[in-house]
Amino acid sequence: MGKKIIVAGAGHGGLIAAAHLAQKGYDVTVYERNKRKELGYDWLDAIDPKVFDEVGLPHIKEGSFERNGDMMFYNPALSAPILVPEEGEGSAKIERKYIYDKMIRFAKESGVKIVYHTTVLSPIMDGTRVAGINTTEGKIYADLIIDSCGIDSPLRSNLPHACDIIRDYEYGDCFYGWRAYFNRIEDAPPPACDYEVFLVHMGKKGISWNVFEHDKVDVLIGRMYPFTVEERNEVLEEMRRHNPQLGTEIVRGGGEICKIPIANPLPVMVCDGYACIGDAAYMTHPMNGSGIVASMKAGKLLAEVVAKDTKEEYTAKTLWEYNYRYIHHFGAAFASVGILKNVMLSLPTDGLDFLFDKQIITKGDIGGYGNAGGSLSDLIGKATRGITKLPVLLRTAGGLSKGSSTKEIYREIPKEYNAKAVRRWQDAVRAAHIPMSR
Repeated sequence: MGKKIIVAGAGHGGLIAAAHLAQKGYDVTVYERNKRKELGYDWLDAIDPKVFDEVGLPHIKEGSFERNGDMMFYNPALSAPILVPEEGEGSAKIERKYIYDKMIRFAKESGVKIVYHTTVLSPIMDGTRVAGINTTEGKIYADLIIDSCGIDSPLRSNLPHACDIIRDYEYGDCFYGWRAYFNRIEDAPPPACDYEVFLVHMGKKGISWNVFEHDKVDVLIGRMYPFTVEERNEVLEEMRRHNPQLGTEIVRGGGEICKIPIANPLPVMVCDGYACIGDAAYMTHPMNGSGIVASMKAGKLLAEVVAKDTKEEYTAKTLWEYNYRYIHHFGAAFASVGILKNVMLSLPTDGLDFLFDKQIITKGDIGGYGNAGGSLSDLIGKATRGITKLPVLLRTAGGLSKGSSTKEIYREIPKEYNAKAVRRWQDAVRAAHIPMSR
């Protein structure tokens, strides 16, 4: 024991993995490009508070946070909104910086060393094995590198092809998001729902949302492309016409546009000496980009698998159980949602309006409960009129059907590592993918 492990980037999953590995006696160092005070966006995240107990973080008491409620999804014409009720106890709105405070304290108390203001540049390779990291402070070697560098990870994107890990994302795998909190005008007409999501808002590929809280309104504008300040302001004005309670004063947030992954998880996340986690592995929900819970659970899972490698080899074979268990138990469930997202955002706006108007897309489909996958006859049977929209039905039916089959292909991941078998399975996953059209 005592093998050296590097966690590149202080992401949620990386910090949880680091803490559990340090508790098990490993020499763990996290290298983070930002300063400590810069970690965490100035906003609240919707997560299930039970995850804190599940990954070993200090318990968050009921009453110290607010529960999220129902969500209303709007089609482009705003003509047929779909209400998606919050199931069970619901997720909670928790400050991102508060989550970071808990995770960093947990990591340091577990024995993790954290080095800030050090940028990871690329992997150091020994053949096809990741042996260390190149940083702004020089070369640093370790027995295992955990990549928690985010969607644009310089480690993943510079791996050799022989590692069989997808290095780059494609159009539709991420969106560019801007988020701010505005004052709430109480004496204006109230919204139809406190959490409203607009798909292909104003005819643009992406989403927008308003979340109405007691004294402020949480606004997100997300697009599949970088957008200008002028476009952002046009969206805000349209939002105010729809919801007059949205004020004009920014009370917090409103910083830079950031990239958020909304792709299915990477099929292969490990190679010799390397494992990726969090946004670096696309561990987010394809419809809303929320990945904190999945990443935190993956962190504990990765630590468990590493500790089982008693020969301390840290190869693709010994790390594969982490890959298998994450895909089988978490990642596969998002597969059909990812396909549906690409199909919906590839349709012309009148086609998407048609699917909402005819109730062809349901709350189960859009809410991401894994129920997508109706047959062609079922979908056509839902439409009593609109035969001119048959191409839309055909495309949607094909997308839902393929989404369902993709979910099953994900679940067919080889349980034991074999390079040829893994390559065949990853090829099958990629062949089932439906890209988003521009």
